[in-house]
Amino acid sequence: MAQNYYENEYGRYSVPDGLDARPAVKKVKSGDVYEPRTIAFMRREVGSGDIVHAGTFFGDFLPALSSSLAEDARIWAFEPNPESFAHATRTIDLNGLSNVSLTNAAVSNGAGELLFRTHNPDGEALGGHSHMVKAPGKGITSVKSVRLDDMIPEDRHVSILQLDVEGHEKKALLGAKGIIERCNPIVILEDFEDVLWLIETFGSERYDRVIQVHGNRAFLPLGRKVQTKTDG
Repeated sequence: MAQNYYENEYGRYSVPDGLDARPAVKKVKSGDVYEPRTIAFMRREVGSGDIVHAGTFFGDFLPALSSSLAEDARIWAFEPNPESFAHATRTIDLNGLSNVSLTNAAVSNGAGELLFRTHNPDGEALGGHSHMVKAPGKGITSVKSVRLDDMIPEDRHVSILQLDVEGHEKKALLGAKGIIERCNPIVILEDFEDVLWLIETFGSERYDRVIQVHGNRAFLPLGRKVQTKTDG
């Protein structure tokens, strides 16, 4: 792991080597903020509750989100890629983030193990584009999987559930059914096209509006008013 760190307006970051083409790495290494509107939206809308942040990568969202939380609130962060998890752990340490709980696991609809591609067959690291696969092979490792409903205590109020899980959204959401029904959080999903599935699964009486923030869709609970600055 690289021993240096990079900074932007929100904090310091331990950044993986060999991933300079990845947008988050490129932005942070240049001193900029990756997805500033997504971060601003989450900071503005979290209120007094917790944030679930799955697909943490090297922790590029963590300092900004941590500083926006109420006194007793927490970030529940999850990252299955072992190398990314190590960098996210160091990012937490570099910034002294005492309100972040980071778990080295994928989020899914069941506890166990999943096959996870961290490298292309030619050995190129995928970083934040690592993803679940169905068959073993070169560049694929076995990672722990957890249900969010098993990981977040029932006495915690989750204001925002944000998933960047590279195609594993449906299973991750099914594993968070209790949280969604109990807390009615804003749900933020990257590159998620099946809007109808989410509304049918969790009810149109629960989510009645979807807005675009960067490449993410934010599903808003019924009657929830937010300041909307969508991409255009």
